[in-house]
Amino acid sequence: MTNTPNFGELPDSVRSILKTSIEQAQKAFDTFAASSEKLLQGVDTSSVPAADGLKQLNEKIAAFTRQNADANFSLALKLTDAKHLSEIVELQNAHLRDQMETFSHQLEELREITVKTVKEGSRAATQTVQNAANSVPSNPFYSGN
Repeated sequence: MTNTPNFGELPDSVRSILKTSIEQAQKAFDTFAASSEKLLQGVDTSSVPAADGLKQLNEKIAAFTRQNADANFSLALKLTDAKHLSEIVELQNAHLRDQMETFSHQLEELREITVKTVKEGSRAATQTVQNAANSVPSNPFYSGN
């Protein structure tokens, strides 16, 4: 017969160390994410067709990354307080359900932005080709016969 670990027996000092480590990791991630977002804001995409859509897509991806990381850090902190295996399983199951729903909504938002951006880009490309075709001078040596 195997003994199921009793997580309530984990000393408070160990729980405290775990929480501190998770909080430090979260602060490091927040610093990295803020730096990345600042870098993305400085990128000039004004000469790119559908630049607004690309910028919006990048901003959404950054926001979703931060949102998902925050959810995972929150779960990690909750797990450090769990005293029984059943609590851990329930916390993980609830987190998984929430994240699957979140991912579904996030993917739909990204799809909408991507479709809009592709349409804008193709419109701009079509206009560029039409402008180029219209600017070609007619051939004075060709009579059309």
